[in-house]
Amino acid sequence: MKVLLEWIFWGSFLFVVMATVGYPVMITVLSLFSKKTRVFRDDEPMVTLIIAAYNEEKVIKSKLENSLELDYPRERLEIIVASDGSTDRTNKIVNSFAEKGIKLCAYERMGKTGIQNETVKKACGEILVFSDANAFYRRDAIRKLIRNFGDDQVGCVSGQLVYALKDHCVAGDSECSYWSYEKYLKSKESALCSLIGANGSIYAIRRNDYVHINEALISDLVEPLEIVKRGKRVIYEPEAISEEEPSPSYEQEFRRKVRILTRSIRGILHMKSLLNPFRYGIFSVQLLVHKAFRYLIPAFLLSGTLSLFSLAGDPFYFLLLSLTILCLLMAVIAKFANNTINGNRVFKLFSLIYYYVLVNFAVTLAWMNIAKRSTMTVWTTDRKTTE
Repeated sequence: MKVLLEWIFWGSFLFVVMATVGYPVMITVLSLFSKKTRVFRDDEPMVTLIIAAYNEEKVIKSKLENSLELDYPRERLEIIVASDGSTDRTNKIVNSFAEKGIKLCAYERMGKTGIQNETVKKACGEILVFSDANAFYRRDAIRKLIRNFGDDQVGCVSGQLVYALKDHCVAGDSECSYWSYEKYLKSKESALCSLIGANGSIYAIRRNDYVHINEALISDLVEPLEIVKRGKRVIYEPEAISEEEPSPSYEQEFRRKVRILTRSIRGILHMKSLLNPFRYGIFSVQLLVHKAFRYLIPAFLLSGTLSLFSLAGDPFYFLLLSLTILCLLMAVIAKFANNTINGNRVFKLFSLIYYYVLVNFAVTLAWMNIAKRSTMTVWTTDRKTTE
């Protein structure tokens, strides 16, 4: 019995390590042998910037001003706000910019993917750029994105999201640390083969390559996967930068994670044909380990921890169990001491552990939503900035 429990523990441990540490090491090594040549275009094609918005009266004016200041010929840049059934002053504010050429497409509530599908039908641009109302672009972001379409094999380009921490908040610090890890993976995946998904606040697609997907699916994951499925690449452009503020609290970040993870898991299940390595090669391995394995981590954390309890009679496993419990206690301290740990490096570790626990609990709830067939198609807005 002990041998079986040891197999369960070490199997669970190795799975988690492979999904979190082994994968970055693997793609780092492989990317050294697969340098992709970038082919830039230097013309100025017609571009349509599509801004998804739902009740964004607190930030939409600033977003539109930011969009009008982009370093791109105004006559070559179409700006459309796709309003997803907004009930506040969002539509009124957008209409006040009509004389400056900004268009409003107002829809009944259908979710981000749905309004993107509908707005693409009305767009004039050769290149479509998708953004969020709270995402503020650097002046050269559009140019840096579209230059990558000089390569006919590139179907989608994802920019870089940078979190702007105006007020120090632990939740924001933890999200920034996680996002730094994700951006590293994006850079190596792009160099090796193709990105798995795009950044929802800043990515571009050729109009001819756009795929109308089911509105219940998450567009910034499934849309790039559809493009890969059709034989084109999705690449990362770190110089095309979008800035936004992270969630000010763990509670808001948790709700956001549950919604995004629910839709992401549903998206992976929908695109499971891409997991065939005989057809899609190394990309299938990327998708399997980076996404599918990661969504299974909570199950292996649970099996590993339960096996440790059963093995606690052995001093070595008792020590491992004690360390596990200690980490959980650090997470609990971080949860109830948010306002007192700012700037303390020791407690920052506590926050990172709490964030890791929080994310994996969100994954667990996401699987429960999948089991209940909950789509979570629409989103809510909770902004702390003011107009």
